[in-house]
Amino acid sequence: MDDLNFTGRWVLVTGASSGLGEEMATQLAKVHQANLILVARRAARLLEIKTRLEQQHGIQCEIVQADLANPDDVERVYEGSIRHGDVYGVILNAGVTHFGRHRDVAWADFENMLATNVTSVVRLVSRFVPYLIDKNQGGGILLVASLAGLLPVPYQAAYAGTKGFIAQFGQSLREELRGENVSLTVFCPGGIATEMMETSGLNAGFDSPIVLQDVQSCATTALRSFARRDNVAVPRLVNQTLLFLTRFLPRRLVAYISGGLYRSALQKVPRQHGPG
Repeated sequence: MDDLNFTGRWVLVTGASSGLGEEMATQLAKVHQANLILVARRAARLLEIKTRLEQQHGIQCEIVQADLANPDDVERVYEGSIRHGDVYGVILNAGVTHFGRHRDVAWADFENMLATNVTSVVRLVSRFVPYLIDKNQGGGILLVASLAGLLPVPYQAAYAGTKGFIAQFGQSLREELRGENVSLTVFCPGGIATEMMETSGLNAGFDSPIVLQDVQSCATTALRSFARRDNVAVPRLVNQTLLFLTRFLPRRLVAYISGGLYRSALQKVPRQHGPG
């Protein structure tokens, strides 16, 4: 298939009210002249972004206020999206995390994480894959997983587990879709300087530019990988090198090293939990 061309097309972005989602939406409007369907929990913030992108870049923008932990809202996102026009690209970016000991995660918070990071993603993929195949436009889906989904990450155990599911689900489903006129890309960034990093407390422990990537360059890489229809994309040489080196170490040792780094970071965090 040819590369994705977003110009004049409708692209759905979840988790669009801040961070990587907002930046991808901004670049889609500014660089690619895409029309956007923006999804997040904060309606007022979505309205601000919609107004800015329409006025500055002359694109069309629709918003869907939704909590993706709510199954009814997930269905409403799909139904509302396809009413706006032929959806060409789907970017499933919304997610929540917890930084701290797993035993400190309230069960309701874990269920919210599982519903947001996993169940809503699988449901929307299950809805949009047949839709995109039927439309036969050569569209695509981008799943935002995480480097934490490829490596063991103590003190983010549940989050890493949810992102590991997304990484494996996406790669497996991509192969099932071989021969269909639709692509699926899994994007696995490391730490990004975003609101989620701040609210979770991770930025207090990992504040080095060597560790944290700026959101602008991360979004650029994500959209480039999406357009090229890459299989799995890991941004930044430092993350790619780390992932490569871990292939030669026992997984237990990788977890031990990671645990030491995160344990040290956790000691610097005044508040250990927050949504993204």
